[in-house]
Amino acid sequence: MLRVRDLGVEVGGRLVVESATFTVLPRDKVGLVGRNGAGKTSLLRTLGGELEPAGGRVERPADFGYLPQDPRIGKDLEGRTPVTHVLSGRGIDVELERIEKLRIAMEERPDERNVERYTRAEEHFRTIGGYAAESEARRLMAGLGLSDNRTELPIGVLSGGERRRVELARILYGGSEVLCLDEPTNHLDVEARDWLLEFLRGYRGALVVVSHDLELLDEAITRVLHLDRPSEAASGHLVEYRGTYSQYVAARAEDERRLARQAM
Repeated sequence: MLRVRDLGVEVGGRLVVESATFTVLPRDKVGLVGRNGAGKTSLLRTLGGELEPAGGRVERPADFGYLPQDPRIGKDLEGRTPVTHVLSGRGIDVELERIEKLRIAMEERPDERNVERYTRAEEHFRTIGGYAAESEARRLMAGLGLSDNRTELPIGVLSGGERRRVELARILYGGSEVLCLDEPTNHLDVEARDWLLEFLRGYRGALVVVSHDLELLDEAITRVLHLDRPSEAASGHLVEYRGTYSQYVAARAEDERRLARQAM
């Protein structure tokens, strides 16, 4: 569950979101919409922990996945393969290193202590699904359009679009309770986009997404949060609509007609 209370978001000294309060429950799929430049990405960055709130608070679970619009994989990680990076979403990469060190220690000195330590670690690895992890990671990357012959290369040689797919696969593999995704269909071809739509339809956690992909918003969401910020000088507030993007468009148009009549 994601809980937001009286949240303020500030960009360049200007308050772009004021007093935002909402809750996203498991199976809720929320589309965050508004005009270009309204502050949607800044709000999502605040929800994801990339920006500090100007006021209020964001309560997020420990199992939390955040895809920024321009994800950066650290320079120190560019030598690892995409498979290893995706596995890090659940800490399987660390478990693999640990079990390998224990195996080497056991082979070098096969006494009772080393055999017992390796046996316990191997049993734990099996229990957490470690032996099926690599095939699952490859399935996610294939679904997002990363060809198998690219998954064993160092991340540092991949294109920006390929790196973004690897990072998205890592986040999806993590099994997070809450996902905050900024333009997740960027750099995806039609097949990968369709695969992601299907994945998000079946996702059981709480989802908040910013996207210009209207089909994603229409098929994968159950609520819309409209960031109403009419001008750069104004601060914005959130208006909630139930239903798909198409239903939101109709309801929003009716609200604007009603407000126009009241102003006459």
